[in-house]
Amino acid sequence: MLPDLDALEASLLNTSGNVKLDARFRTLFTLKGLASLSEDRMERVIEIISKGFGDDSALLKHEMAYVLGQLKDTRALPCLTKILSDEEEHAMVRHEAAEAMGAISSPEALPVLNKYLHDPDVSVRETCHLAINKIELDNSDMGKKEQEIKELRDKAHGDAIDAAARAAAPIDPAPAIVRVPNAQDEQNVYTLENVPLFRDTLMNTSLSLFDRYRAMFALRNTVQQGGKDAETPAVLALADALCDESALFRHEICFVFGELCHPASVPAMTRVLNDSQEHEMVRHEAAEALGGVLEEADDDAAQTQAVETLKRWAEDQQAPRVVRESCVVALDEMAYNNDPTQFQPMDSVAA
Repeated sequence: MLPDLDALEASLLNTSGNVKLDARFRTLFTLKGLASLSEDRMERVIEIISKGFGDDSALLKHEMAYVLGQLKDTRALPCLTKILSDEEEHAMVRHEAAEAMGAISSPEALPVLNKYLHDPDVSVRETCHLAINKIELDNSDMGKKEQEIKELRDKAHGDAIDAAARAAAPIDPAPAIVRVPNAQDEQNVYTLENVPLFRDTLMNTSLSLFDRYRAMFALRNTVQQGGKDAETPAVLALADALCDESALFRHEICFVFGELCHPASVPAMTRVLNDSQEHEMVRHEAAEALGGVLEEADDDAAQTQAVETLKRWAEDQQAPRVVRESCVVALDEMAYNNDPTQFQPMDSVAA
């Protein structure tokens, strides 16, 4: 039996006033899963999420904007446009709205994205640049050819389980590099030998942010598809770029680490979270990534240390709210997922 949408709306919007933040996050992603089941559900889910932007948690609103983009439905564009256009809204939420427009990838979003290319906040400007480039590439002949190459490789190298995982994978703010010199269209390029090439592109500040993002996701794919020997070198190549001057760029690397849940990223994520001078957007992603890695970790000492780090910042009232809340959510999610008595709503939806 599927969860009731009215009950999920009450949970997400916290109409009772006593729904914990981590439970609201789970509700949000339950709604995301339900949206794909029918057009009517998609419309209703977009309506429910759109009501949530009056909340005072920038972290939750950021996550809601992210989910609206992942739904890849143009009916979410009016809400996202309103968020991006609200210059009083938290920059992290506005950035996520712009990124969500890029995920939906409709040319009708281009006018508002172009308008905010000169926004006072650098993260908003940079995200609009990325979204515009993604939309233009996705809708071009080159972009369609690259998608064909990706699908050809997926078919040649994947299986049914991989196909299901790819279908559920997040929509990236820039597509991964698919072409390297001398590679055939059906050939997997996400290999150990191409890590230096991708790293050079990642670190090359003379290139556009969009091109460097493409290298970032190529390294992410290398961790996932390049075999055991390629995993740690690709993770460390990503960590090298955490010195970049763009907070948006650094935050995306932390997001990728959260996707990968690879133990080699733990030292870097711990350093980022412990750096009180780091941008709150970057530290928030580091906290969430650290929580994700910990759920996969089998090193008790490393897990204990990381939990202590998350607890430290969850309780530090001097830390930015989005950082504290990210640590709280990471810790609560770990406790929830490790509790065998808890029912996972999305299990029934995905089955």
